[in-house]
Amino acid sequence: LISLVERLNPGHLTATTPCSASDVRGMLSHTLQSIEAFSAAVDGGPGPDEAEVFSGRDMLGTDPMEVTNRIIERSHSAWSGVTDWDGTLTTVLGPMPAGQAIAIITFSTLVHGWDLATAMGESREFSDEENAVGRAVADQLVPMTRPQGLFGPEVPSPPAASPTQKLLAVTGRA
Repeated sequence: LISLVERLNPGHLTATTPCSASDVRGMLSHTLQSIEAFSAAVDGGPGPDEAEVFSGRDMLGTDPMEVTNRIIERSHSAWSGVTDWDGTLTTVLGPMPAGQAIAIITFSTLVHGWDLATAMGESREFSDEENAVGRAVADQLVPMTRPQGLFGPEVPSPPAASPTQKLLAVTGRA
């Protein structure tokens, strides 16, 4: 995510994304609020609640890189202290084991990183490990949250589609 934000220019911020109804500014704000909300679940500090995460509120201000670095640094610091991956965290999605929480925020960051890259005219393929984590989360999370409008209908993917394309198709992205 950081390498993508480093390449953002002001024109990118108003570009449309594959994430329905969000431009880059809105989608990146949502992504960073999600990361911060999960960091707060780990470190006990302040963070956005569920309504704020999905509010569309601009977090980027005039310096998206500074905001991104601050939130990513907090996330790294919070998660580096976790020793009990089975321990329960209270997240914006409800209570869950820390291992499940980090998988969900990793999935969210991967997919929205792909959205950002696509909006910037770049292509992005996930590593085998990223695809494995993403698919494990998507198979559980997407069907459960699709009724709330968090994901579009699954898009058929051709047999020759890459693992990344197949994962994104589950989330409603072509």
